[in-house]
Amino acid sequence: MQLIFTFIILSIITLIAVLLIVLNKNTRSAKIRQIAQQNNWQYQEFIDFSDDIKQANFGLLNYSQNVIFRHFVQASDKSYGLKFKTFDCRAIEPIGIHNSSIILFTLVLENEFNNLHLRLNRFNQDNDAFSDASHQQAIKNQYRQQKLTILANHQIPKAFNNASPQTSNIDIYANQPNQAYRFLKYVCSTPEKEKSLIHWLLAHPHLHIEISSGMLLAYKKNQLIEESSLIAAISAVAELALILCTDKH
Repeated sequence: MQLIFTFIILSIITLIAVLLIVLNKNTRSAKIRQIAQQNNWQYQEFIDFSDDIKQANFGLLNYSQNVIFRHFVQASDKSYGLKFKTFDCRAIEPIGIHNSSIILFTLVLENEFNNLHLRLNRFNQDNDAFSDASHQQAIKNQYRQQKLTILANHQIPKAFNNASPQTSNIDIYANQPNQAYRFLKYVCSTPEKEKSLIHWLLAHPHLHIEISSGMLLAYKKNQLIEESSLIAAISAVAELALILCTDKH
């Protein structure tokens, strides 16, 4: 009788262990870890708020009451020609709690653009008849905290501003508007590069895009990237990062 009881207990323990293993394989952590291992990328479950991100002064990451980074993946330039990081970010802001997947690429820029902070905002998403006025004010307050100024029409290269009605709906903010003008003009210096940039922006209308301290940050507000779509999302942002690079050496 005692042997039967012991066998039952061991069987239950074994079954629980097997169930835990099966469940763990289906978790977001396990899936992203597997993607990282398959591509020889580094994976961490949690990370601290690093100094380079603090210094970059990104809005979502620096001006939230509490920020938690999970499922952190980072890689060298072997995969896409540029270093990148991607992670889930849970940020608590006055306008709400955001759970977003962040993709962050290190750009290769001319020295004069390394201190540029530029932010693209498709204002028609956040400014319509159904918008909360307090939400709009919170966004404006964040821009002020970041010391970003909207570019005037004459500071936006004509090639960029007049490319299509859709791109004219994008507000551009920068810490140094004149430098931002030179940067955008440089990026659109050839018809091929201009066309690539405009087509990319039109193909990804819902992304928040921010450039600071030589890094490109992209995410869709309050949306986590499905594990099955992670590679495609990273590849898409890599395309933009390569377009924005001004130093090819």
